[in-house]
Amino acid sequence: MLPMNRRDFLASAAAGAALAPIQGTAAAATSPRAPRAGALPMPPTRDVLPAPLPVDEPGRLLLDKAWLFHQGDIPFPEIIGHGWTYGAAKAGAAQGAAAMDYDDSDWPLVDLPHDWASDMPFDPKANVSQGYRRRGFAWYRRHLRFDEADKGKYLELQFGAIATNATIWFNGSIVAHNWSGYNSVYIDVTPLARFGDEPNTIVVRVDAQQMEGWWYEGAGLYRHAWLVKRPPVHIVSDGVHADPRRAPDGAWTVPVTVTLANVRPQSPPSPEPKRHSTSQSPTPSSGRSRRPTSPPLQSASTQATSASSA
Repeated sequence: MLPMNRRDFLASAAAGAALAPIQGTAAAATSPRAPRAGALPMPPTRDVLPAPLPVDEPGRLLLDKAWLFHQGDIPFPEIIGHGWTYGAAKAGAAQGAAAMDYDDSDWPLVDLPHDWASDMPFDPKANVSQGYRRRGFAWYRRHLRFDEADKGKYLELQFGAIATNATIWFNGSIVAHNWSGYNSVYIDVTPLARFGDEPNTIVVRVDAQQMEGWWYEGAGLYRHAWLVKRPPVHIVSDGVHADPRRAPDGAWTVPVTVTLANVRPQSPPSPEPKRHSTSQSPTPSSGRSRRPTSPPLQSASTQATSASSA
């Protein structure tokens, strides 16, 4: 018998294993396997891909185009005098670059996602963790119009993320502050919206000097933005919560909680029926006044309407 080295032995063993049938393979391929307790059923195999699911709600409109951008900060004017102070405190009376009528005609257009730090020159004195690029401050402005048909709808601005700290105005009023570059921002602008020929103005001041990590973080509106239009009664953003639970016997249930909102003006509650008193002077015989009559009963239809509106 010829001597066999280790390499030849391993090669012959692998070849033998490849040729030898594995006990139970055929049976396992043909007979169904008993599912484990609590195991979810597997879907049947398909020859074609299923139809794609809708990726978004129909009223969620991308708002990435036509943003006006200013690199660097713009100081707010110093408010002096009672009259100016009083006026600046009113809704819609933002000052400086946050004002609706601020002249932004010389600001360049940018599209989102936008990271202004990536356009900054390399600076050997800047932070290495931020790619040797300065960040600083910047402003964004955008103008849009709502159709008259949008009256009565719920209107929401959504920013995927803003690096890093941000103040957001809508039509001259502060509507949000945000303090992190790693969360979305949802803003209800329904009460402030203007319709028809009246323009609406979104303003975002970004402070990217703050750092949250030891990696390159960028600066600005570095994710997508959306405008959401929903019916008066609607599911709120992130308003569907599924909570899978496993029972002691291994079975699963999935309770689902859905949060709804309604921006439709509610009709004022109907006044309570007046009690009509028919009291009389005490009679000599009883010395008591007559009991007031009972109020009229509420109709069944009114009761049902009240219950449904609640």
